[in-house]
Amino acid sequence: MSDTRQGKDEAKTAETSLAKAIRLLPVVAERNATGVTLSTVARKANLKIATARRLLQGLVDGGLLSFDPYSKIYTLGIGIFDLAGAPGSPRQFDSLRMELHPALAETATLTGETAYLSVPFGDEALCIDSVNAAYPLSANTLQVGARRPLGVGAGSAAMLAALPEDECDRLIASNSDVYGRYGDLNVSEVRRMVRHWREHRWLVNNSIIIPEVSAIAVAVFDSTGQLRAGLSVSALKSRLAPKRRTEVVEVMTRALSRAGFRT
Repeated sequence: MSDTRQGKDEAKTAETSLAKAIRLLPVVAERNATGVTLSTVARKANLKIATARRLLQGLVDGGLLSFDPYSKIYTLGIGIFDLAGAPGSPRQFDSLRMELHPALAETATLTGETAYLSVPFGDEALCIDSVNAAYPLSANTLQVGARRPLGVGAGSAAMLAALPEDECDRLIASNSDVYGRYGDLNVSEVRRMVRHWREHRWLVNNSIIIPEVSAIAVAVFDSTGQLRAGLSVSALKSRLAPKRRTEVVEVMTRALSRAGFRT
């Protein structure tokens, strides 16, 4: 067998083993409170005992699982929680997410559209929560955990606009070449959204990034006036006509107020 063929076969085997090992993590996680035995993991994952033992040991060695040699049970390792709490992870903002989730859910329920919660993270916006829409043709435009430069997307642009003017200008200038990667977004459009927020305390991304999909957003402040997040609603462009935009903003404002925040 040639070195090239052997290398490809080894890579394929390693890839397969990695996929199998990853499949074991949710099996352990489901039973993490009490721990899980080797035989249970093997049965649930449809693996031979020897294979399951080898893969589990690799996860233990990597710190992703923990094994008690006395009780013979596996639980999630500290490495999993370290990864979950790493800088930039949505889990880092769990406290804020829980505080604002009722407002997010109320917004999605009353508008019938998908609502998103993003937070400022360095020079980026990090999506930490979303609630899906009841409207069946809604567009899911943002995933939890996604990071975008400030100014890209309605919630991100609202947070950008809420920053001190010199900081806002600095970020727009530094991201000028990046904006063009997102549909028809450009510096002029970002500045337009910023101006609109400063005049009305809300803004709209009118189908700039994704054709026929618009989004409306407000910046979220706590009781001390500190910028904490951006709350946005995305919908088909036809469902965010000018009159309805005002209604959606009112829904978001009331929901945030009930949660102890303001726009």
